[in-house]
Amino acid sequence: MSKPKKYDCSKFSYTALGLILGTGVGTALSIAITGNAVWTGIGTAVGLIIGAIIDGCKKKKDNG
Repeated sequence: MSKPKKYDCSKFSYTALGLILGTGVGTALSIAITGNAVWTGIGTAVGLIIGAIIDGCKKKKDNG
């Protein structure tokens, strides 16, 4: 039997996760509320910004 792999979570990108989730949530809410996907870009932008902020805070915490 082989050992289970240990993953390095410090290389995890919250920016990418925010981008994916922001796009999904933005699209879903936009279609549910307005009936078109005009606000998808806003959801993508918000997810990208929030993910980048979390990445910055995490790196700052890890470094010192």
